[in-house]
Amino acid sequence: MTKLLYVFKLQAFKGLRGRNSQLLSELNGIQERAEKLQQSIRQERELADAEAKKRDELNTAFKQVLKEYRELRDKRNETLAKARELRDKKENVYQELVKLHDQLKGKETEVNALRNIERQVDRLKETLKRIEWQYQTRSMPASASKSLEKEMEELEQKIAASEKKLQVYKQTFDVKRAYDEKVTEFRALKEQFRETVSQLDDLRKLTAEKLAEIKRVKREADEHHQQYIEHANQVIKMQAELNAIRMQLQESRRETRQRSQVEQRVKNSKLLTEKAIKAKEKLNKGEKLDFEEWQAMLLGEELMSNQGGN
Repeated sequence: MTKLLYVFKLQAFKGLRGRNSQLLSELNGIQERAEKLQQSIRQERELADAEAKKRDELNTAFKQVLKEYRELRDKRNETLAKARELRDKKENVYQELVKLHDQLKGKETEVNALRNIERQVDRLKETLKRIEWQYQTRSMPASASKSLEKEMEELEQKIAASEKKLQVYKQTFDVKRAYDEKVTEFRALKEQFRETVSQLDDLRKLTAEKLAEIKRVKREADEHHQQYIEHANQVIKMQAELNAIRMQLQESRRETRQRSQVEQRVKNSKLLTEKAIKAKEKLNKGEKLDFEEWQAMLLGEELMSNQGGN
């Protein structure tokens, strides 16, 4: 009976060892899966962080480009308003110029006479100015001084006569002067308008380029955000899988510990049974037993008796 019980225990011990070996193999497999999954999660998080960083950089760039676009747009609108204002003003001046031109029609002779008189007056005044300077700053004999005084008097008379002639043509003179002023004003407005239109063309081009840049940056930011969402979702999915594996790992470890405890008890029981059998055989041969052998034999018989009863 004792040997049969021993054989039974030995077979049970072998079965436990086989099951524990299988559990350890499964446990190692689960741990390996968990480690690989953790590594994949780290990689996905790094990718998600990189995409988020790039997205944030692009969003910052988008805000800056948008600000520049709005400034260009405002400047373009201001320049456009200025161009329209100059165009309207230029048109008004042109209409006034046409009216003045119509008033001068048929008065070409008077206009030519006016030009000659004006030039003559300018020359006389310049000569008078030069002589007056000599008269006031130079030392000279009385005869020379009288000669200059006479010359200045004659120049003043000529100037007065010329200006009197101008009075005859005063109306034509005023129209001619207004016409010349309007021509100067019109040319200035025309040049300003040309420069403003050129600036407007440049601003329109820059605004269009900046708008294209806005769309490009926004598109790239959206693409990186989408990539971030995909990686973040993958992390969530993998984390859920990892949590399930960790629960499985905890359960497998618990079962392995329980199996190990049972295996250890069976192993101890096996060793005690072996010692008890050897002590019993030694006693049957009439050999003397030491204290440990007596203790092993008694405990082994008690253990086998209890298990046999069970």
